[in-house]
Amino acid sequence: MSKVTDEILALEKGFWTEADDPGFFEEHLADDAITVIEPMGFIQKHQAMAMPAEKPWQDVEMTDVTVRQLTPDCVIVAYHGQGRHEGDEAPYRGSIASTYVRRDGRWQLVLTAHQPWKPD
Repeated sequence: MSKVTDEILALEKGFWTEADDPGFFEEHLADDAITVIEPMGFIQKHQAMAMPAEKPWQDVEMTDVTVRQLTPDCVIVAYHGQGRHEGDEAPYRGSIASTYVRRDGRWQLVLTAHQPWKPD
C-alpha cells in the first residue's frame, strides 16, 4: 500500500474508533462535508458537531477495501465495514464510500455515504 492509502485508511478507521472525540471530527471532517446515512438523511458538519458524542466502535472491520487516488489531492475509499458499540448484541454493518480531499496539507473527509450491508 502507498503512504496516501495508509493515511486515508487510518483516518477512515478513526471515524469509527474515535466516535467519542469531537476534536477528531473537528480536525478531519471538512467544513463543507456531507454525510449520508439513512434514516437520518443528509448531515452537514455543523449538525454532526451538535450531536452528542457517540460511544466509539469496537471490533471494527473493514473488508473488500478499494482505494482510488483520483488526483494528488482527492482519494475515494469504498468498503464493507462493521463494528459494535459496547453492549450491542449485533454489529452495525454498512457498505461505505468516502471521499477525502487534501487541503492545506491535510486530508479531510468531504463526503461519506452508508447503506445497509447484509453479508449473509
